[in-house]
Parts: sequence; C-alpha cells; structure tokens
Amino acid sequence: MTTNLTQSQRQPTHLVLALRACAGAFGLVFVYSCGYNLFLLAPSVYLLQIYDRVLSSRSADTLVMLTLIIAAAVVVGSALDIVRRAALSRIGSWLDHRLRPMVLTASFEYAARADTGTATDCYRDLASLRQFLDSPASALLFDVPWAPVFLLLLFMVHPLLGAIGLVSAVSLLLLALLTEFATREPLAHANFALARSYSKFATALKYIQVIRSMGMQDGAAQIVYRDAELARKAQDSAMHRTEIILAFSKSIRTLTQILVMGAATWLVLEANSSPGIIFVASLLLGRGLAPVEGAIGAWRSFAFARNAFNRLNRMLIAVQSGTDARIVPVPESSGLVLDNVGYKLPFKEKNLLEGVNLRLAPGDCVALIGASGSGKSTLGRIMAGVLQPTNGCALLGGVDISALRLCGGAGHIGYLPQDIELFGGAIRDVIGRLDGGDASKAIEAAKLVGLHDTIMRLPQGYDTDIGDGGALLLRAQRQQLGLARAAYGNPSLVVLDDPNSSLDFDGERVLFNAIERMKARRMTVVIITHRMGLLPVTNKIAIMRNGTVDAFGDSDHIYDTYLQPPSPAGTQG
Repeated sequence: MTTNLTQSQRQPTHLVLALRACAGAFGLVFVYSCGYNLFLLAPSVYLLQIYDRVLSSRSADTLVMLTLIIAAAVVVGSALDIVRRAALSRIGSWLDHRLRPMVLTASFEYAARADTGTATDCYRDLASLRQFLDSPASALLFDVPWAPVFLLLLFMVHPLLGAIGLVSAVSLLLLALLTEFATREPLAHANFALARSYSKFATALKYIQVIRSMGMQDGAAQIVYRDAELARKAQDSAMHRTEIILAFSKSIRTLTQILVMGAATWLVLEANSSPGIIFVASLLLGRGLAPVEGAIGAWRSFAFARNAFNRLNRMLIAVQSGTDARIVPVPESSGLVLDNVGYKLPFKEKNLLEGVNLRLAPGDCVALIGASGSGKSTLGRIMAGVLQPTNGCALLGGVDISALRLCGGAGHIGYLPQDIELFGGAIRDVIGRLDGGDASKAIEAAKLVGLHDTIMRLPQGYDTDIGDGGALLLRAQRQQLGLARAAYGNPSLVVLDDPNSSLDFDGERVLFNAIERMKARRMTVVIITHRMGLLPVTNKIAIMRNGTVDAFGDSDHIYDTYLQPPSPAGTQG
C-alpha cells in the first residue's frame, strides 16, 4: 500500500503535465520576449548615431532615415510585447479549460476525504494561476534574464559604468529576497485567517434562518469579522514591509541613475568620450534595473502564484488515484459483505468501528439499531462509499465499494443521509443525480417511492425548481425527494439513514411501501434508525454497541431475544 502510494506520488499530476504541454508555447513567448528586449535597445542606438553621425555630418537626410528606422523598430518591439502578452493570456485560458474539470473532480474528492475549506481554496487557485498569466507580472519573468545582458552592454560602454550598474542590481536583488523573507509569514497568516473567515461566513449563511430566529446575527458577524480582521492586520503588515523595501529600492534606483550620469559626464570630460554615452548609459541602466526593480513590486504576485501552484499540486497528488471511466458491473446474484471493517479518525487512538462483519443477500432489508454514538451512521457512510474503512473491506457484488465509486460505478449505490443534502435546480435533475440522462428514469424512481403523484400536482411538475438545497420544500418533502434520488437507476444497494425522522403516519406508510418495492426488485436495503416502527419491513436486524455488531440475525429472532419488552409482573392476590 505504501509502495503504491509512493509510486502514485512520483507520477506527475495533471497540472504538471498541462504545464509541460505548454512548454512550446512558453518557448515561443520567450522568443517574442527576446525580440522585444532587443528592440528596446533602439533608443540607445538612436542617440549614439545622432551624436556620431548626424551632428558630425549635419545631414538632415541621415536624421530622417535614422528616425524612420528606429521608429519602425519601436513599433515592432511594441507589437512583440502585445503578442507575447496575448500568448500568455491564451496559455492561461487553455490551462483553465483543460484543468477545470479535473480540478473540480479532485476538489470534490479532497473535500470528501479531508477538508472542504482547503478544497475550496485549491479550486480558486486555478483561477489565481490564470490571473497571474494574464497579469504584467508573468511577462516580467521573461524580462528578468535580459537584465544581465543590458548590464553587460553597460560594461562594454565603460567598466566604471558597468560596475555601478552591477552594484545597484545586486542591491535591488538583495532587497527582493528581503521582501520574500519579510512578507512570507504575514502572508501565510493572512491566507489562513481569510480562508477561515470565508468558511465561517459560508457556515453562517447555511444556518442563517436559525441565526436570525434566535437573534445571533451580531454574534455570528463578530466571529466572521474576527478572522477577517486578523487577515487584514497580517496583510497590512506585509504591505507595510513591502512599502518600506520599495522606498529603499527607489532611492537606490534614483541614486544609481545620478551616479551613472555623473560618471558618464566625467568620462566625457576626462577621457574625451562621446557625449552620447551619457544618454546611452542612462537608458541601458534603466533597462537593466527595470526587471529587477519590477520583481520587487510584483513579488507578492509571484509568491501568490507559487503558493497557488504548490497548494493545487499537493491536492492533486493527494487524490492522484483519480477516477476511471469504466463501469464495474455488479453481479445481480451477490449482495453486500462487510469483512472485519474498522474505522478510526485521523490522529485519534480509539476506533469508531472495529471488527464489523455482515453478509446480506440481494433483496435483504436490515435495520441497524443501537444507542447514539454506537457507530451506525459511520458504518452507513462506509457502505455508501462516503468513507473508506481503515481496515477490512466493504464489498458489493465482490467489488470493493471504494473502488466501485472511483471506477464510475456509484450508480450501483443509493444513499439517503441523515442531513438531507439536495443539489440541483429542477426536481428531475435532483432525482436523476445530475446525470443529464433520460427523464423516464427519474419518473420511475419517483413512482417507486410513491412521489410521482405529488410531483405532478406541482405547477411545473418535474421541472419545478426546488431552490438552493431544497429551501422551497418542507423537510418531509426533502426526505422523500432524497429517497427517490437514492432509488434512482435501481441500485444494487440502498442505505437509508433515519429515513422516517420527518415523516408523519401517511409518510411512513409510503416509505414502507417504497422499501417493499425495493426489496421486490432485489435491492439490498440498509436502514439506520432509532425508531422501532420500521422493523416490520425488515427481515434482518443488526444491533450495534461500542462500534461493533453485538447481535445480527433474522428480525423475529433478534426482536424476541433482545428487543422484546419484558412482560409486566403478575399481581399477587
């Protein structure tokens, strides 16, 4: 297992592969950048030629031709800059188009396995990478390698001028590194606090009705604001440090410009150099220091893009197994097998489940009962493929349920969670699990659970919008709709967690009939319940205690042996 995981982590992620596929495009951008930076020498050449040719010959024709040539060079250089920026933008768009589905899938998987907040941040990171490629900061990366070239040309003009430029460039580079070290910690704190604030804000919005009803708005706002304020203070700290370093860099830049112009003037006076070197040296120094100085100002963009890449790549590595497009067939003649299933939360010593063994045939209906905290819902999530057991295995038709889901076979499983979570707009899409398939299958599922007539009485029938998370429905209606979704496609296994918690007498009768129809279609049905009213529809009962199955067998036997209330004591006459 460890070896396989290591080999999986060594494989390049989709993000790395996509960037490798863009190598040729980035190479073309580099070529455009080379041309752009070469044409930036045009003003320096123009000034030298004016002093060396035009002023000495006093030829207006030479001046006109020289001006036209340099103007054409400047226009071509500007065009190359526009083209390379457009190319970077197209690369960002292509990466977004190629990676978005994969990142979405990986974010969902990571949210289910680990942390929804991190998954949300990683999904945003893809947009952050595209924004970076669209920004001037990305083009600046292709200009930085040209800084030594311009400084070398400054050395060729005169070693003294080159030495001044080199010292200034090294000083600016050290300031850039200082910016990285000075802002790394506060930016990390800011990102963490901001993500926590967004997470709490989303949670508050989810429970806004409860918060409003009990007058908790101010308290909830204060909790969200507290983390946002921590993020703001950390961002302000990073910004202030950057501003101080930028002030030093501008001072160094200005001082260097003065020194170079003064040194060039001294060379004209003492070494009889051409007066044109004053302007040429100034222009070369500006071109040599501009990328380094720009890197200081854009350092936050670089750091943000780098962190976004690393965070997104780590998430993709964590879910490296991905999904397989193949559908794994589940034999109709086999059912559900739990073999020594155990589950333990990360960083916890005590197991929530330990040594659970069950065997259910197609058409069996088992009730999982037990006290709160006995592990019923956790076991239900393992059966539904939501959780992967820490040890042992859960098999459906001889196939590991976790592998079944990863291979695209989740349609073999239906699940109604305790907290009913409905996603999608129209009832047809909610029941149909957003597969965009034949609407007749959604109608069949609704009829199976006795919901079809109720839906048809709605003004728009199956096209009725249920609102965000089913906000426009009553809880009992959401529960029935979730039951129809669980039964969609005639799955081999249906796991129902407390399915009658919101149902009245008529609703329970409809639920009874629905479970009977599922059994008739040879679906294996698992009911997690606290209420004994559903026991008559089952043919097996499993009693859970302290994370293990304490008793399992036929319903009548288990009920009579463990659940039958004691007879009232006789009275003595």
